[in-house]
Amino acid sequence: MKSSPIYNIIHNPSRVSDCSFGVKDHFRQDIRVGTSSRNSHTLADISVERHITDSGAVHFNLFLDGNLIKKGILNGQDFEVE
Repeated sequence: MKSSPIYNIIHNPSRVSDCSFGVKDHFRQDIRVGTSSRNSHTLADISVERHITDSGAVHFNLFLDGNLIKKGILNGQDFEVE
């Protein structure tokens, strides 16, 4: 795994390999459903943001459709989820 503050592990049983990737500060995924690329509609907009505080703690925020769903705080080796 590459060293990235945000790492997305995408599991897809219909593929031979996964589609995992790392991100430094911000990640956004538009999940679309339908019958084709021309007939697709947004089901969800998911994003993750990273912020570093003056004290050095790293805050990760998970949003679903623009609403904050979950927070994670990395302080040294300790990780808390709110």
